[in-house]
Amino acid sequence: MKATEMFVMVAVILLVFALITRPSGLGVSITWGGTGYVLPPSFICVVLATMLCFIASIYSLWMLLFNRIATWWHFSLTTIGIGVFWLAFYRVPNSRTAVWAAFAAPAAILLTQATFVWNLIQAIIRMPRPHS
Repeated sequence: MKATEMFVMVAVILLVFALITRPSGLGVSITWGGTGYVLPPSFICVVLATMLCFIASIYSLWMLLFNRIATWWHFSLTTIGIGVFWLAFYRVPNSRTAVWAAFAAPAAILLTQATFVWNLIQAIIRMPRPHS
């Protein structure tokens, strides 16, 4: 399976999850400029799916030769991080470990994107150049 297809498949799963989640009091609260905002789970799913589709569109560029192992690590760690976040998110009220996982998983997902950036830079360096 191509990297593009894998990322899009997870994005579709997140969008389906966004459609089936019922509105509840759960959400991620953010304070910005003295005002508190609560982001519902469906919004978070849509944002994650959008980012995954953006990454898939970059992986679909035919002229860039991405390292398959780095691409696999990027996909695997990102998907595992998203899964751990959602499992922890729905277990937060009942578990201290889940609270830590809910904070650590987004940080791990962001750090995993360094693999993507490194892979992208390497692909640009290895990109075939037109001969003059």
